[in-house]
Amino acid sequence: MATLEKIRSKSVLLLIIVGAGLLAFIIGDFFTSGRTIFGTGTTIAKVDGQKIDIQEFQRRVQEASQAAQNQGQRMDQSVLQQQVLNSMIAEKLFQQEVKDLGLTVTDQELTEMMVGKNSQYVDRMVQQQLGAPDAATAHDMAFNPSKYGIQQAQAQQLQAYWLDLEKSMERMILQQKFQNLFAGTLVANDLDAKALYDDNAATAHIVYAKQDYSTLKDDEFEVSESDINAIYNKEKNRYALDEPRRTVNYIAVNIVPSEADVLAGQKKVEDALVALNSTPEMQGIADMPEFVADRRKISQTDVDKQARLKATLDSLQVGHAALVSKMGNDYAIAKLLGKSSESVSVKMDFMAVQGTKAQVDSLVGLLNSGASLDSIAASPLVAQSQKDMEVSLLDPNYASVKEIIEGRATGVYFTPDTIAEGGRIFRISERTAPVTVYDIASVTFTTEPSNTTVNELDAALRKYVEENKTAEAFVEHAQEAGYTTFPASVSASTPMIGNLNDSHNAVAWVMDAKKGQVSPVFGDLQTGRFLAVAVDDIYDGDFIPARDSQVHNYLTGKARNDKKAAKLIADYQGKANDVAGYAKLMKTSVDTTTVNFGQYMISGLGMNESAIMGKVANAQKGALVGPMQGNNGVIVLQVTEIDKEGRPFDLEESTIRFNQQRGALRMMNSLDRILLGNKKIKNNINTFYK
Repeated sequence: MATLEKIRSKSVLLLIIVGAGLLAFIIGDFFTSGRTIFGTGTTIAKVDGQKIDIQEFQRRVQEASQAAQNQGQRMDQSVLQQQVLNSMIAEKLFQQEVKDLGLTVTDQELTEMMVGKNSQYVDRMVQQQLGAPDAATAHDMAFNPSKYGIQQAQAQQLQAYWLDLEKSMERMILQQKFQNLFAGTLVANDLDAKALYDDNAATAHIVYAKQDYSTLKDDEFEVSESDINAIYNKEKNRYALDEPRRTVNYIAVNIVPSEADVLAGQKKVEDALVALNSTPEMQGIADMPEFVADRRKISQTDVDKQARLKATLDSLQVGHAALVSKMGNDYAIAKLLGKSSESVSVKMDFMAVQGTKAQVDSLVGLLNSGASLDSIAASPLVAQSQKDMEVSLLDPNYASVKEIIEGRATGVYFTPDTIAEGGRIFRISERTAPVTVYDIASVTFTTEPSNTTVNELDAALRKYVEENKTAEAFVEHAQEAGYTTFPASVSASTPMIGNLNDSHNAVAWVMDAKKGQVSPVFGDLQTGRFLAVAVDDIYDGDFIPARDSQVHNYLTGKARNDKKAAKLIADYQGKANDVAGYAKLMKTSVDTTTVNFGQYMISGLGMNESAIMGKVANAQKGALVGPMQGNNGVIVLQVTEIDKEGRPFDLEESTIRFNQQRGALRMMNSLDRILLGNKKIKNNINTFYK
């Protein structure tokens, strides 16, 4: 009782202590995780108000990673994560769109797609992925596992697979409904089809004279910020941002062997050759773990396909080794351990048989008495059979088979087994003629950067970063320090810096850094490089600003070219009566080319010359056009011939082409970008993955 009284008397103090502890926990969690109180929570991305949960994202990443591994692909994890996130964002936008349109999939439609009259696609899928005969059987296996003797854990996996498959098919049906909805609206009428045909039907042959803007000196055409801003405001939508971006400059130092490492590696190879030539087999490199040896047999036919190996083996005696090749820092050595003449492959028949030894012997007897393999294979005693199976006798995986058929006559069935129950039956149907076989040890060695080299590269870049702590100094002093800086643009959706694998930690740093800040050194021997980054600028608005170096340079060049064009046109306007006359004034030559209104590039004139193409399309034969402004120079031209001897107009063909280029099919191919439109994406991936 005394204890209880004590607790009661101290209750206010206890409440204060507990409250302070809870507050400390909450504040600590806020500052350590950054994802809880007022943070991102479990939302890895948000688009147009729709959230993507981290757990579902992680599950999808795991599935994508497993699929990549199954296909033998190695992907940068950050690239894979961003691809999955992009896919999930597109799905969210599509789901909202079909919801707004009122499109749904009924239970009956899904059932018919999965196990009903429209299940052919799903049938093929489960046949390939599960080995089940059809989708209905796969569903039964998943939800009635005891009927098939399937364990509960495996049944749960099958059920999860089936539910995911249902979601995929539901999405496919919705996509088809969505496409059908617009297929009837985005179609070509007769005028559309004819206009598309006309764009590509006529080819104009022209003669032209062109004076490039580069013939005029840049410093004679001053460009002001107002000139630049005028063009920027006119073309501003070209620089729209869907999320904040940061421009950076980075230095990447590849971790490669130094000159001293290369010389040391060469010495190791020379020592290994001496050791291999003075000791039996591979004993000479037993204490040299950097040298990797693989013993194998190779036929003369295969040797003849490898010129360097053939040249080496032709000059080697048994028991000797020599250098086969050196490519960069990779060395290949071969030691000839033996040389023989033998058959390198056989064709054979094979059976796995159940039953007693006497039954197996009986089947062998029947086969050697003339019974066909197919007739015996139909016996309930035969569990498996294969005819004319090709076996390489040089393949280590068939070493046990080689021992079994060694010395056996061709064309005779036999069993090598003496066990009481079951056995195998073989017959060699064909044996290749003996050829020269080399028993060789292939030894490889790669010169790796030494610890000293790695440490020196690391220390040098760290020293440079320490001495150049601003973005301006980082770029300005790079060349004199022996480094090269590269520009890059980074956003929360950028998985790596400048296409450098395993550099996402640098991206995460950039997105948290301030303008002008220089990063620490990232990377190690595993990533193969050291990396440092400086934040040049931060763009948080809706557009890349005109001050961006690449944008500013482009706009400056365009403004200067506009002024050059105005001068050249004023200088030449009306001063000649034909193209040859203008060519003389321009101090250039007359040239020819062809122009089709549907093409993207005019040979000799360049890309995206839409104004010139429009002038040509409307020009009369023989008429002089220009001088006029092009992207790269001022041009004067004359249409000499209009060729309309193409294919005759076909309404059906042009309608199909319209659908592909401008109609529903084109829309579906660009659907992700169309649905995204000007919606903003909040990408929190760097909060979860530093």
